[in-house]
Amino acid sequence: MIRTLSRALRSIVWALSWVFALAAMLTAVFWGTGRVLTDTVPSLQQLHWIPTVAALTVTVLAIGFLLIAAPGAALRRWRNALCIVAGLQGVMLLQDWKPLAQAVAAPAVADAAAPIRIAHVNANWPGAESIERARAYARCTRDAWGESGADVLFISETGSMLSMEAQGALLTADCSVFFVGRFGVVSRIPVVRATPLMDDGKIAASWVEFGSWRGNEAFAVLLVDLPSNPSLSRRDVLARMSASLRGRVTAEPDLVVGDLNVARGSGSVTSVWPRHREAFAEQGRGWGATYPRHLPLWHIDLMLIGQRVRLLDYSVRDSGAGKHSMQCAALNVGDAGVRP
Repeated sequence: MIRTLSRALRSIVWALSWVFALAAMLTAVFWGTGRVLTDTVPSLQQLHWIPTVAALTVTVLAIGFLLIAAPGAALRRWRNALCIVAGLQGVMLLQDWKPLAQAVAAPAVADAAAPIRIAHVNANWPGAESIERARAYARCTRDAWGESGADVLFISETGSMLSMEAQGALLTADCSVFFVGRFGVVSRIPVVRATPLMDDGKIAASWVEFGSWRGNEAFAVLLVDLPSNPSLSRRDVLARMSASLRGRVTAEPDLVVGDLNVARGSGSVTSVWPRHREAFAEQGRGWGATYPRHLPLWHIDLMLIGQRVRLLDYSVRDSGAGKHSMQCAALNVGDAGVRP
């Protein structure tokens, strides 16, 4: 009886080993295709959304089953192949997680420009909870930079975040607050111009120009909010936005900020802003994912850096409220901020 049960158990483990091995290899093929093609092929764009940590988890589980399965030449070959796959996925995971990265030290000279501290969060149209949400966002920026918090806070899908009651939690005495289209802006840096550019119910974009400030030159920010519907072609959405903005935006923005609803590394994003760098890839620290906040797997809230900007630091922070984590960056603009 015991011998029969033992044989049955070995057969089950052997069968599960093959199931996990095949599942892991298939997942690796899909994941690898997504990493290479990103979202440039609409019919395959969902593959780019496979989180590396999820693909690696499947691979490690498969290796574990293969280790405890009955030995055999075929299983050993699959195990060795999956070990190579796991190593590759582990290396790629370091693009999503930079545990040892350090912020760039600002120049220690008297006339150096002060770092501009910028935060962005998608509030997802909050209503009655706006006041508590505002307190959480303000607390998050203070945790990042001390009592003064962010110099500029951008809020996508603002909802009631800028109601008089919520403003009391968000503002310090030297800040002003305003709406620009679908976005809210809280800023202690003087604003020269703020213009809504488009909002067709799916795509929203606004343009904000800031004046020179504490050694930094004037700079412009393009705020973008793209639809979350995963069935929409990211390439087509961005192409439609680009065509709509053509002629209305004649200068290159120093920053592109918002909930782009594309995974980091998107080829569609690069095709629209080929001269910009992705902030986390350049100076990111910690875990590079913003959504969902409780279990962040995707970096869909992005910050793209223009040629005049020197990025000092970028991190993703859990504000303790809402569905999205907050982006926090410190940077210089102009001669003090030219990329090395």
